[in-house]
Formats: sequence, C-alpha cells, structure tokens
Amino acid sequence: MDNSSVARERSPFRFELLIVRTLCLILGLAVTASAQEPPPLSAPAATTAAVEAPANPSNAELAEQLRLLRSEVAETRALKAEIQQLRGIVHSMGAQPGSAGAMTPTVPGAAGPPTNGLVGAHEGTSAEAQGISNQVPERYHSGAFASRDDPGASTERFGIKGRYKYNDKATGPLGGGGYFSFSSPDDEYTLNVTNQITVDGTFLDRARIPTTEQGFNVPFARSYIYGNITKDWSYQVGVQGFLGTFNLLDLFMAWHINDYVTLRAGKGLAPPLYEYYAFSPALEPVITNSPLFQLAGKRPIGLMFTGNLWKNRIQWWSGISNSGISLFGNLDRNQDYNGAVDFTPFRGEGWEDTVLEGLGGGAGFSAGKQEYLLKQEGVSISNNGESTTNPAFSTVLGVPFYTYHSNVSADGMRSVFSPHIYWYGRFSVLAEYINFSRVLTDGTTKGRSTQRGYYVNASYWLTGESDFKGNGFQGYSTVTPLHPFIPSKHLYGPGAWQIAAQWSELNAGTGDIARGFVDTSNSTNRMTNFMAGVNWWPNRYTRLSFDYVTTNFNNPIPLSGRSPVDGYQTFWMRFAMFF
Repeated sequence: MDNSSVARERSPFRFELLIVRTLCLILGLAVTASAQEPPPLSAPAATTAAVEAPANPSNAELAEQLRLLRSEVAETRALKAEIQQLRGIVHSMGAQPGSAGAMTPTVPGAAGPPTNGLVGAHEGTSAEAQGISNQVPERYHSGAFASRDDPGASTERFGIKGRYKYNDKATGPLGGGGYFSFSSPDDEYTLNVTNQITVDGTFLDRARIPTTEQGFNVPFARSYIYGNITKDWSYQVGVQGFLGTFNLLDLFMAWHINDYVTLRAGKGLAPPLYEYYAFSPALEPVITNSPLFQLAGKRPIGLMFTGNLWKNRIQWWSGISNSGISLFGNLDRNQDYNGAVDFTPFRGEGWEDTVLEGLGGGAGFSAGKQEYLLKQEGVSISNNGESTTNPAFSTVLGVPFYTYHSNVSADGMRSVFSPHIYWYGRFSVLAEYINFSRVLTDGTTKGRSTQRGYYVNASYWLTGESDFKGNGFQGYSTVTPLHPFIPSKHLYGPGAWQIAAQWSELNAGTGDIARGFVDTSNSTNRMTNFMAGVNWWPNRYTRLSFDYVTTNFNNPIPLSGRSPVDGYQTFWMRFAMFF
C-alpha cells in the first residue's frame, strides 16, 4: 500500500479518536468535580491545593489523557503537512492514475470544481492540483480509447515548460526573430511556433496591369511549426496564404547524424538560388525578391544532406528530389540533383568584429532530366508563388513578359548554376548570377533554351545597427533597434532606419523566339528592374517598408490589351510583423 493510501485510511480514524478522547476528558472532569467536596480553604490553602492537584490519581490520569491528546494533534498536523507535500510532488511530476509511479491523494473536503472528464489546463485548477482523481482514458495509436487502469495501456507524462523567445541569429525559419517555445525540462522535445504577416499596398502608374498584386493585398502570411522530438531528430511544417491561395511550404524531418552531417527528408528549401533559400523575402532589404526567384529550386520533395566543415567555415548541401519546382508529385518519373557549397573563411576566433567577418560566398548547382508539358493545369502560374514549370517568365510584380506556346514541352537535361557573394554588416551587399538551361520541344523542333540573370543588393543602416553576419546558408534576419520606439514602455527612440537598393536583369535569350516556341505578340526577351526604398523597424518585431520600383523591357509589349509599353512604375509599401 503506498503512502497516499495510508494517508487516506489513517486520517479519518485520527479525527474520530480525537473526538472520543475529548468527550472522555470532559466527562471525567465533570465526574471528578461532583464526587469531591473539599472543605473550605483560605486563599493560601486553596493555592496550595491547586499546586498539589497532580498528586491526586484522577487528576494525573486526566493530565496523561491531555498529554496524549496533544500528541495526537501534533501527529495529525504532521500527517496533514505530509499529505500536502505529496500533493505538491504529484502536481510537479504531472503524474496521473495509470502512469508509472502515479500518486494522486484524495483529501476529504478538498476544494475544486468538478472535472466532468477534462483535465484542467491552468496550474492550480487542474484535477491533479485539486487532488481529484482524473479518469480520462488514454488513446491507443489506433485511435481507440483505453482506460487509464487498463494494464495494456502504456503512457508517459512529461512536464512542459512554455516561453516566448527571441533570436537574432537567424536560426528560425528563414530569419530568426520571436517565437513561442514549448519544451520538456531536458529540451529533448521542443515545439516552436513562429509567424510572418505581410500587408502590401502596390500602386502602379498604369491601369489593368495583368497581376493580382495591386492595390491593397496580402502577398503572403506564413506560419511555421518546428522543433525536435529528440536532440537528434527535428522537424518543420510551414504553411502559407498567398494572394488568396493556400499551400504547404515545408514538411520535412531531419536526422542530425553528428556535428557535421544532417539528413533531411520531405519538402523544403533547396539550392540553387541563395536569395531564395537563405532568408525570407519579407526580410530582403528591398521589398521583394529579384526576378530570378522564378528560376530557383524552391521547395522540392526529396532527400537532402547538409553539413558543416572547418569549424563551420564551410557549409554544404547535397541531395536528390522530384523534377519540377515545388511540386507535390513527380511529373516525369525522374529525379534532379541539387547541391551547394558556401564559404565563410573569416569566422570564429580572431575574426570577431572585423570588417572581414561578414564576407562569404559560394555556388549552387542543379541538374536532372525533364520530360513534361510546360503549361501544366493547376501548377502553371505567372505570379510569385511556389509550384511552377516555368511556362512563362515574369517581373517581380508577377507581370509576364515572355510566354511560351501551350504545346511546348521540356524534353531533356536541365541544368542550373548560380554563384553568389556577400558581405554583411552595417553596410551590406549581396550579388548573385544564374544560368538556367533546359531542352525544349514543340513536337517538331527541338533545341536548348538558356536564360541568364543577376541582381545586386546594397543596403545601409542609418541609425547604427548591423545586419546578422550570416552563417553560410542564412542571410538577412530581423534586427533589434538600438533605440526602439515602443510608446507602451515609454520608449520614444527613432527605431532602426535602413536604406536599400537593388538592380536586376533577366535575359530570356533569343533562341526560343527563333525556334517559334514563344508567343511574340506579347513577349520580349529582356527585362531590367530597379528597386530603391527605406525600411523602418520601430521595434524588433515590426517593419514598415516604402519602395519605388521601375520595370523596363528592351522592346514594347502590350499589357492587358492596351497599346505596347516598354515599362511601368510602382510605388510599393509593406507592413510586416515577425512573431
């Protein structure tokens, strides 16, 4: 019999014994007082008699009973303290009936609301905290319920600690920042939640531009759940609402084999394009990705090895995935290879806080056989997004400027090569080039199609902050203002102010036009784009951006049935939160 059972059995007995003995003591005093009639005494004599009273046998018996009564009271108080201590231990362990080592004492008269079969969610109101036995059954893996008293039901209960954290070292999904964290006491199990919300105002100088990203709109809202189920196994699930659509961004598990190698399985970011897999587009110093985004590997499904060498100065990726870009299946029953390597030689001891610490660079590469129609129903998109087979090329605002005919297919090897270089600090610069090449056919003619592009980012913190130095495969992150603007805390600093600009170019080539693969009535082969603006971080969770964007074509093209134009301008502003 465990201690809690003893407590439940002994406690009522002790109280009854106390009552009986108290009644006996009262009756004994009454009998003694009536049976003895002492002679009248003077005041001194009475005092002497009172002092000598313990010598009388009946008084001695009563004194002994009083001593025993006091002893029982002391023992009962100790027992009560023991019960309270056991209750506290059970509550701190989170033990339940049916669990290993479970102890849930029941104290008569314990206060607390009825549980009606539910475990309380808040400390002090749960069934365990109130000392009430909880009989909610456990669920087997099959989904069937089993009683907690069923010896076949095996359960483990863990204490969970919950906190809100902030990390400016870009370890969260694509850029760090604030996140909710729930974990076991030893951190073997963790569950983290972080969110990105963006609201845009996109105002063009021309009407009826063929894009849904205009006026006030929500370009994307992202939520990530990530963590580990042991320190060797981690997971990530990310979802996105994008301009009225909803899709699964990430779903992968990872085995951290050792300090140098990790195996990831599922759907997640992959090289190449450093600009796409190294940070969130909402954290780019200019307001959005360059037009090279549509040539990136994005989020394919497959197996990916990642690792670090030379004290984290070399980072590498290598793996295979389904063909197509960010698709949930495989169109051509073939796989692509994706890999990248990045060098940060001036990291670590001796290089802290030097101008070279933020210098790095590398290259990404992808190759695989492609056999599918470019204009796939349901995945053929011309705006910023995920799943695509590149049936057209578009501007940063999603306006198509180079469109293939509906009968054009990929039919052969595709290769992508993309080198990059960066330098992060108070002044930051990032540049990247891409060569995207594939074999296309319309059933009659066949030839290799090649697109080339590049972009250059430059940014500077006016208020003295500095960008995260990067860790090879993660770049721009959230920033903590030196003097935040938080009126609720009586902080009225200027916040963090940053100016930024980007120049980019995408050249689709002339080979596809010559072979008749492209609809020349609304296509031109080269597009340039310039973005410049300012970012204001009033605090480390919130960013407001204001950008001017000018987009130009080498030849005029009609937009939405209007007379041909050679470009358009956009005033673009964004309100974003990271938490």
